[in-house]
Amino acid sequence: MNDTLAQLHASLHQETELVQDFIKVLEAETLALTEGGGEQALAESTALKNNYAEELAKLSERRQALLTQLGYSADKAGLDSVAQGHPALQAACRQLYDKARQANELNASNGIIIDTFMAHNQQALETLRMLAGAGNLYDASGRTHAGAKGQTRNIKAG
Repeated sequence: MNDTLAQLHASLHQETELVQDFIKVLEAETLALTEGGGEQALAESTALKNNYAEELAKLSERRQALLTQLGYSADKAGLDSVAQGHPALQAACRQLYDKARQANELNASNGIIIDTFMAHNQQALETLRMLAGAGNLYDASGRTHAGAKGQTRNIKAG
């Protein structure tokens, strides 16, 4: 295995380990969502996920540069091709694909849970507004609606 292939192999292992760590953050986020971990736990999870996303992007750029250096396209097809031509890379590629798929599924599942919570919260707010007789004072992003009680108008004097 030449030096660039060895670097690619090491990079794939490093990327796989980072995706595995990312999965642990996603699993903790799932627990916070399903067991009521609170907004602090979700804020920490979001910050960690953003850090991992940045690190994964850097490793992805490194992998793409190594693929290009080896004469392959800097995408999944290029990675598949290099693994076909160099069997020593096949297991590392397969592990990365498996972990990436697992992370994607967990992240999508957490997104569905968050969307469901947001919809329930919005419905609860609407019910409270109706019970209080306040009508639609605010929209989903917290902005006041035109014509809402207590809203002032800007009037210019000539």
